[in-house]
Order: sequence, then structure tokens, then C-alpha cells
Amino acid sequence: MLSTSEAARALGSVRTERKAKSSAMNGRLYGGVPLLPLHAIPCNCGGEGLDHRSTCRRGRTIRRRQRLGQRAL
Repeated sequence: MLSTSEAARALGSVRTERKAKSSAMNGRLYGGVPLLPLHAIPCNCGGEGLDHRSTCRRGRTIRRRQRLGQRAL
């Protein structure tokens, strides 16, 4: 016999079309996961501003954001 909380946990973990639609809608409304600010991304090339090497994690992030049309900073 399951307790009420165990039963609720089991039912809540079931994937349904309605829950998938709701999750997608929330992602569109609130923009999904916020981007990390560039100063929080480690730099291992010693670059300044937007000038970083392609091997640098911060440089790859800058290029990806520019390619996708997102704000770089």
C-alpha cells in the first residue's frame, strides 16, 4: 500500500502531452534558462573585452551568442 505522498510523487512523474505543452509554454513566456554573464565564464587566454581566442571558453561563448544574434555582454 502506497502512502498519499508516494502516490502523488508517482503520478506527478508521469509524462503527459498536457504537461509537455505547459512546460513549453512556460519556457516561451519566461525565456528559458537565463544566460550567464560573460564575467562569470572563465577565461584561460588572457583576452580583454570581446577579444578572446577560439580555444577560450569565454571566446566560444561570445562567438556562439553573436552567431545566434544574442547580446554578447
